[in-house]
Amino acid sequence: MTEAAAESLTAHVAKVQEDITAARRAGDTITLLATAEAAATEIERRAGDGRNPAEREALIAVRRFTFNAAADCWPGWSVPDTPPDEQILMRARELAKRSAVLVNKLDLGRVQEGTGIWLLGAFELALGRHSEAYSAFALARERYIAARAPGLAMLTEGYIALVCQIAGHRVPACGEDLDQVCARIATGGFEDGAEWIEQLRTARKAFT
Repeated sequence: MTEAAAESLTAHVAKVQEDITAARRAGDTITLLATAEAAATEIERRAGDGRNPAEREALIAVRRFTFNAAADCWPGWSVPDTPPDEQILMRARELAKRSAVLVNKLDLGRVQEGTGIWLLGAFELALGRHSEAYSAFALARERYIAARAPGLAMLTEGYIALVCQIAGHRVPACGEDLDQVCARIATGGFEDGAEWIEQLRTARKAFT
């Protein structure tokens, strides 16, 4: 890649990130998804395998904005007034999948692997695919344990417990219920512990 091409790619990434940020702030889900999808496709085409610094940074930006755009569409952050749109969930899940693929391609580490897999599980939960959600959350927990991130592992255990509560015998049995996991988080001394507990309890209300 020439210096001019690298500068052009960097400028393009900056512009589309501004567009995506504007759509996120406006709460315009359709525009957000369309903008993120188109931007990811174009940047990945231009960046290729990410062999030089400019291309790698561009792909890292794609990893980040596809994750954020997808996460904005997850209905478990609050208790929705109406059922979520399944087509929106499916499109957002595909963005989350693109983000997770880039984590592996760019070798961004176990924590980001776990977080990418967690978001896929979160969408499986929202779509009512409880076996798939259980498997994704269990795999995310493994990644967090490997990364020596006990707090995130425990948070993911909360989502596993939530799936067990909703799905019952359709998934493997859990040793703890959600309230027990929340109690462990509360006594764990984690900086974000209170926020995680609120997140889990909100998700329980949203999906049960």
